[in-house]
Amino acid sequence: MRRSLLPLVLLAAVLVLGGVWLVGRGGGEEPAPPAEARDRPAIQVAAGPDAESVLLAHTLVELLALEEVPAEAVVFSDARDTRQALELRDVELRIAYTGETWLQTLGRADPPGDPEESFEEVRAHDAEEGLVWFRPPFGDSIAEPPADATFAFMVAGPPSIHADLTSVSQLASRLSADPDATLCVDPEFASRADGLRAVLAAYSVRSDQPVLAASPEDAVRGVSLGECIAGLTSATDGQAWRAGLRPLVDDLDVFPAFVVLPQVRRQTLLERPLVGRSVSPMATELSTELLGQMNARVAGGEPIEEVAAAAARELALRAGREVPVAGS
Repeated sequence: MRRSLLPLVLLAAVLVLGGVWLVGRGGGEEPAPPAEARDRPAIQVAAGPDAESVLLAHTLVELLALEEVPAEAVVFSDARDTRQALELRDVELRIAYTGETWLQTLGRADPPGDPEESFEEVRAHDAEEGLVWFRPPFGDSIAEPPADATFAFMVAGPPSIHADLTSVSQLASRLSADPDATLCVDPEFASRADGLRAVLAAYSVRSDQPVLAASPEDAVRGVSLGECIAGLTSATDGQAWRAGLRPLVDDLDVFPAFVVLPQVRRQTLLERPLVGRSVSPMATELSTELLGQMNARVAGGEPIEEVAAAAARELALRAGREVPVAGS
């Protein structure tokens, strides 16, 4: 997903909504979806204009389809309009990011870097508004849920000599050992005291570390070509994942968390409980790694609808659901 690399307090390109309504799967056979789920109007799923949000909205549509709940994605030209549409009951679900909710809804310029803290604050606020975030598990690696589309330093995979790096603390040690190692960073972010300098200071890296001015696209290219030891972009950047780059774990939680979750109106869950069961695998199973791989497929030219259908099946299977054989 694309975001401009603004000051740390304004890093809000991605919306995150997750719910506390988790419907578990019990043992034995489950009853067929009630007939009313098929007969009622289609669930409207809101998405922002960027490719990642659209992909995730279509994935929710496909998760609902696996439970025979009709649904359709509605793409808004401004991501901020998706929340208003949810509040006005124009849609039942939306794709959102916790960091953006901190900035735009809570009106606070200090979104936390800890994903769980980010989630709990927006969850509590929106519960009073009748809006539900699905609660994810909180793992410690990019391979574990939840997906966090925050900013990240990306490094090249094998055979790069830096492929062994997994965290920003390790990167800081590598930079200390090699004063000439260069970082690829957006020029505006690099020039601000509350941008790159704040990140370097948090990790005790020299403030005069060489920096190459680079947009996210150029940062991916620079790391791929070996011009930079690491480049700054989104942790779920499809072009970066497609190029074989991987995000380093921000182990000091310097970057604000943008946990990616579906958000739903509480009334919808009460009226159509199958909706909660259907979409919960996105909250419980989607990781930064899986979302990056999904985005990479779209960046490679695969149709969003096809990637979404495959992702929905993968998420449902990971959640222990029975999924019909493809094409049947």
